[in-house]
Amino acid sequence: MKTLATVLTMCMTWQLAAQLPSTDLYMLKIFNNGEKLRINTPQYLSGFNPDGYNNQPAFASPHELYITSDMYDERYTDIVSLDLLARQYRRVTATDSISEYSPTPKAIDDYISCIRVEKDGNTQSLHLYPTDHADSGRRLLPDLATIGYHEWLSDTELALYLVTTPQSMVIADIENGSVREVCTEPGRCMRVYKGEQLLYVHKVRSDVWYLKSYDLDTGGEAVIIQTLPGSEDFVILVDGTILMGSGSSIYYMHPDRDTDWQEATDLYQYGIRNITRLANSRNKLVIVNKKQ
Repeated sequence: MKTLATVLTMCMTWQLAAQLPSTDLYMLKIFNNGEKLRINTPQYLSGFNPDGYNNQPAFASPHELYITSDMYDERYTDIVSLDLLARQYRRVTATDSISEYSPTPKAIDDYISCIRVEKDGNTQSLHLYPTDHADSGRRLLPDLATIGYHEWLSDTELALYLVTTPQSMVIADIENGSVREVCTEPGRCMRVYKGEQLLYVHKVRSDVWYLKSYDLDTGGEAVIIQTLPGSEDFVILVDGTILMGSGSSIYYMHPDRDTDWQEATDLYQYGIRNITRLANSRNKLVIVNKKQ
């Protein structure tokens, strides 16, 4: 384990590591009374790799965060775990000439799932790795080689963003290998809510994107709201409030109460200019700021 010291107080075609953008991670706390949402001062998390790629955060617990990082080899990315209490980090994957992306904890007990870009530079596969490093993991859905992102719906089913032409979102079963299409031209972010609904972005046109819900029981779809211009990443709070970033600001809306986005906070004064991905657990929110 290596220390973070004091830093905590301060869907697509994969690019070559040299082309990955420089990104920072920040953690904030959310205060939500059901009517007004407030977000506090951000804490800088990625001082261990200040000019590198630190992206795709996902909470394993309120105190453990998985990320994708190029801190060990700028040519390839690995999955890294951050202990937010002990202020330490550890390397989760260390594969040779392979990049891992999109860590997703709690898919299956004691395993983490992620997307691997294989040595051929083209194959994008779904893999499971044991969190205790007991073995080298295994590939799931071997017939699918264009997986960009994933979201677990149950122990056996996932929503997948496929890097196809056009891009598509499907639901796949790891036990029988079945795949059914949900939509074409989705956004890269997919979130399951209360095990009943899958929320995703549908890019109807280049300039018109909608946040939609998909009923996992009936297959029914509904439009929730138009996204903020150019934004496709979002999270869902426990009460159903949706957060989305745009530029230096974080916005929120609740499908049962709001008809438009409301600004929760503007982080421009902290040097945050381009909020992209978000992750949340309880009252914690982690955001990614793209620097270039």
